Amino acid sequence: MRFSWSLTAGAALAAVVVLCGAPGAQAQYSDNKIKLGILDDFSGPYCTDNCMSPVNAVQIAVDEFGGKINGVQIEVIHGDHQDKPDVGVALAERWYDTEQVDAILDVVYSGVALAVQEVARQRNKAVLYSMAGSDALTGKACAPFSAQWTYDTYQLPNLGEAVPMLGKTWFILSADYAYGKALVAGVTRSVTNAGGTIVGTVFHPFGTADMSSFMLQAQASKAQVIALGDAGPDMTNAIKAANEFGLIASGVKVVPLSMDLSAIAGAGGLQATQGMIMALPWYRDANPPKSEAWAAEFEKRQGSMAPYLMAGLYSAVRTYLLAAQATGTDDPKKIFEWMRGHVVDDAFTGHGVLRADGRMVHDVYLVQVKKPSESTGPRDLANLLAVIPGDKAFRPLDQGGCPTVAAAGK
Repeated sequence: MRFSWSLTAGAALAAVVVLCGAPGAQAQYSDNKIKLGILDDFSGPYCTDNCMSPVNAVQIAVDEFGGKINGVQIEVIHGDHQDKPDVGVALAERWYDTEQVDAILDVVYSGVALAVQEVARQRNKAVLYSMAGSDALTGKACAPFSAQWTYDTYQLPNLGEAVPMLGKTWFILSADYAYGKALVAGVTRSVTNAGGTIVGTVFHPFGTADMSSFMLQAQASKAQVIALGDAGPDMTNAIKAANEFGLIASGVKVVPLSMDLSAIAGAGGLQATQGMIMALPWYRDANPPKSEAWAAEFEKRQGSMAPYLMAGLYSAVRTYLLAAQATGTDDPKKIFEWMRGHVVDDAFTGHGVLRADGRMVHDVYLVQVKKPSESTGPRDLANLLAVIPGDKAFRPLDQGGCPTVAAAGK
């Protein structure tokens, strides 16, 4: 069945107006506009396709509101932090201090995100993350007006719910950097707590072209499951090695922790990835028909398959704009109070909740990549195995060490 994006978006906008009302003359927006700044890698290794995926995802949300809220223009800008925290901080300071940016968005690369979070905290400004993964953003480094929407380094490796269907013995192959080590710690915790055993862990240098020696160690371990705690070309090379050594064909479950369905084509297609297990924060059947319609619109604008990171970014921005519309202000305190008090029901999730620590809690989907013979087309890539409820997938609110939560509990 096919859905019309224009009708879906129009119906959604009509519902917004009916449900939220229009504050009209009571609306108070500083500088008489709502200004959003996308702060990402627009030229380096985290840039994919034409680098415009975040811009297109945000623009879809803005267009749902006709580019205005209560008669006030929504303006979107973007900047390249070059994966350098000092560059990100300089941009954030300029945007907040002199360019009247109300909210900074996305911020790929956790090192930059943590630095920008401090800038936002000092100025009591809003920042919404989709691509930044460090769970410290909602832990000890949390800020009152920040939200981490899509995933984090607690959720991605939190596969305890899947241990019964995957296997009891696990081997972890990971990149030797902070992100990879965080994933290793998470897999170890969740698998052990679920009664499984980590039979081996090996770290490879960033940018390893030949994974043969590492995959031989995984094979020798006789593990039922191999978890890959790397990303990008490293992950692709690990998948290639797993196939070359016949691990997947022999029945070993390979779990690439950072992989999305949109990355399958670049990793060798279904022939190379068939049978792999992924825990996805979103996929196009997550909340139909809204998720399907959004995915189709994104793919029309971007020219590539919709990834979960962009679906999460769209959702975060849409929720922020709904709050700005309902409250009649760009005051982050009032906006975040509204966001935390309303269920997120859109193309990303049907029942998301934004917690006091900034974590947006939603379901996670355990899927298995199809065999080439099972697929009916380029968007038909996986079978759903299980839905992991958000309260099982994400870190409990009282375990992150967020000062905001601790202060509220006193």
